Amino acid sequence: MRKLALFALVFVLSAGFAFAQEKAMEKAKEKETLVTGEVVDVSCYLHQGAKGEGHKDCAVACAKAGGAVGILTADGKLYVSLLPDDHKAGPNAVLMDHITHTVTAKGMVRSKGGVNGMMIKSVEMAKIGKMEKEKKY
Repeated sequence: MRKLALFALVFVLSAGFAFAQEKAMEKAKEKETLVTGEVVDVSCYLHQGAKGEGHKDCAVACAKAGGAVGILTADGKLYVSLLPDDHKAGPNAVLMDHITHTVTAKGMVRSKGGVNGMMIKSVEMAKIGKMEKEKKY
């Protein structure tokens, strides 16, 4: 009985170690990505294609009320801002001062089921005429 219990314990610990190692390898595969595009209010953009200076006041109000913001690239790909892993600030915090501006954001892109999200680490105003597709380091 003791041998069986010891075997079960070793098996469970080995499986747990293998799972943790697999997760660590997945995390290591993630690379920082640059995404350039216009910061938009996701709800109004999806509902009516609203974007640009003419929609700024509404977009700011929606974002302050907790509505999602994201980055819309020149080729129409939308990246929704995600909550940082450290949970220190909301997902909109880094983009609030840039609504309707064209920016270049650096961070981790996560995609699933056709939805693109980006955990943004830094953002800066984009160089005019430099709308890029996502670029991995």
